This record gives sequence, C-alpha cells and structure tokens, in this order.
Amino acid sequence: SVTLGFWVGTGSADEPGPLWGASHFLEHLLFKGTEERSARAISEAVDAVGGDLNAFTTKEYTSFYVRLLAEQLELGLDILSDILWSPAFRAEEVESERQVILEEILMHNDEPSDLVHEVLAEAMWPAHTLGREVLGEEATILAMTREQIAAFHAEHYRPANVVFAAAGDLDHDTVADGVARRLAGG
Repeated sequence: SVTLGFWVGTGSADEPGPLWGASHFLEHLLFKGTEERSARAISEAVDAVGGDLNAFTTKEYTSFYVRLLAEQLELGLDILSDILWSPAFRAEEVESERQVILEEILMHNDEPSDLVHEVLAEAMWPAHTLGREVLGEEATILAMTREQIAAFHAEHYRPANVVFAAAGDLDHDTVADGVARRLAGG
C-alpha cells in the first residue's frame, strides 16, 4: 500500500478576522468536486479500489491524504492533485457545507472536552489567531462568500506553500515524476 499527502502551510492562524474558519471550510469544499469530477466521482473512484481519502485542519496547516494499494498510485496522485488544484466551488456545495460546518460548531460547543482546549488556547494566546478555534464562528461562516473562499484558496494553495509526502511500497522517481507532471500547470 501507499499513503500520499499534501500538507498546505495554511491553517486557522493564517486567517484574517472576516475569514475565520476559511481553512476548515476549504477542507470540506475540496472534497465536493472539481472542474472534472463530482463529489460522488471522487468518492467512488477511491472506494472502488479500497482506498481511504481524508483531510484535517489545524491552526498551522491543512492536510489532504489518500491511502490505497500501491498499484493505484497514479489514481491517488490524480485525485489528490485534482481536488487540491482544481476545486469547482459550486455554489450549492458551498451552501451545503456551510450548514455542515455550522452543525459542527454547535456540536463542538456542546462538548466540554473540546471547549477546555479552546479556553486554554484563548488564555495562552489572547487576541491572537492561535487562540481561536479552527472551525471559525457562526458569524464568520455565515458571512463568508464563495468568492472570498476561492480567493483564499488562490492565495494559499500554491506549490510554494505545499509539502508533498509519500510512504509505502513505491519508487521515489516514479512518485517525484508523477507529482512534477501534475504541478506543471500550477
């Protein structure tokens, strides 16, 4: 098997006030389709080969990764590259994910073990972006436009701000060539 991942050097600490939660919002939206693939096509392509595609957002970076059989390396590189570099940002998906994130915020606020970490971060870094919750807040998530999210993506999701890593049953040169080919236009 192989695991492939892109680590984007942007997280919640990099968000200006009105875009608080943009990194996490992007994490959700990048799985919702690209110019060439629907969300369903992305999910089915990975599921069909027994793979696992996922992501997570932190205060300092956002990670997107896929685990699959070694012989599916090209598919993994295709899917990851497509979602990272060519998101569609379809209006209906932005609105759908906005609701999902608002529910996440509500669930987070009902969980004492999550809140204690938020209180600690606020106390350690008062009036600093490191002291804010990764999810954002209801007001910023509601106010964020599709255009603002797309602009945040364009500013931060560029090759100079991304690290690629791969592990497993793979050949270094094959992986390096595969990544280089997919970045040629980026």
